[in-house]
Amino acid sequence: MRKVIAGNPVTGADLIGREEEIQRITHYLDMGQHIVLSAPRRFGKTSIMLEILSRKRKENFYTSFIDVFSSPTIEILAENITQAVLENNQLGKVFNKTRHSAIKMFQNTKLKAVIENFEFLLEFSSSQKNPYELLAHSLNFIDGFTSKHNRHMVSGFDEFGDILKLDGKEVVKLFRSKIQLHKNASYIFAGSHESLMNVLFAEKNAPFYRFAKIIEPGYIDKNKFAEYYKKILTRYKIPFDKDLVLTLLDFTRGHPYYSQLALQQLIVYNRINNRMPAYAEIIEWMLNDEKNYIEKTWEELASSKENIRTVIAIVKYGKNIYSVLKKEHINVARALKRLKEKGFIFIKEDKSYELSDPLLEHWIWKNVIRI
Repeated sequence: MRKVIAGNPVTGADLIGREEEIQRITHYLDMGQHIVLSAPRRFGKTSIMLEILSRKRKENFYTSFIDVFSSPTIEILAENITQAVLENNQLGKVFNKTRHSAIKMFQNTKLKAVIENFEFLLEFSSSQKNPYELLAHSLNFIDGFTSKHNRHMVSGFDEFGDILKLDGKEVVKLFRSKIQLHKNASYIFAGSHESLMNVLFAEKNAPFYRFAKIIEPGYIDKNKFAEYYKKILTRYKIPFDKDLVLTLLDFTRGHPYYSQLALQQLIVYNRINNRMPAYAEIIEWMLNDEKNYIEKTWEELASSKENIRTVIAIVKYGKNIYSVLKKEHINVARALKRLKEKGFIFIKEDKSYELSDPLLEHWIWKNVIRI
């Protein structure tokens, strides 16, 4: 039975409605273009990246995936980069187990052969190692190891905005100085906090300005999600209620996380109650599941009066918020810029605004506006 997990990255047949973005990004990478995936949290950036890396491996490319969020120090980031590169020769686990001992590294004949060309690997075992030097070597290792084996590397850095937490400017400068010279590697950088990604890639004084093409994954077509719902529900031997499914997908707007969560709730509810739920019951279940996340998000918004008033105006009116907020002496332009940078809102084609999180919007209607 196929798993239905909300919140985890998905690839292959479980990655719905992203084929256009994947093909577009793949063509850019094949031309040597670096890519930035920038979107609010829970919009599937990691899934897109992992699917692209999976496809490139099948095309005999080398690949590496590094989660910057799980690399709390410069030294650990260097280790993770090096290990990810070595995975291409099935040496990543060996390196991870032996990196603190030069003797143990040499005992593995395959790893020893790599050390003969890349002696910096031994520095990980030194008691006087320099984290910045290790990071510099590990970045060059991406290109050098790939060149040694006459391949091309596609390297993905997830949650790249967190790089600024590692002595920010100096580490960013080091990254740029190294990878801009690489001839055998293309890069995908993904980040959730738009403000940080703008500081790195979009602003004119950004260290990576015009270094990579910025792509912003949005909502997924609800009809594609409906087809997926039908396939999964059939496998679980649950009746496909088209009207209910389309109503739920209207609510989620094709938001990747919430659409998957709604499907999960449909299945669980049916298993427990032996019937399909009503629309309101599923929404209530989703609210209960996401209560802590929604409340923490609201607390983050509540740290600014401008944010709160602007968000409430967007939920209530969508478009004509300037005239509404003018009476409250709110700097609307500043608030909108801040909310957009943090991924809280989208600007629609008709120049109106909407929250990027449909469940948060529903929660605000229920708990704030309709008090």
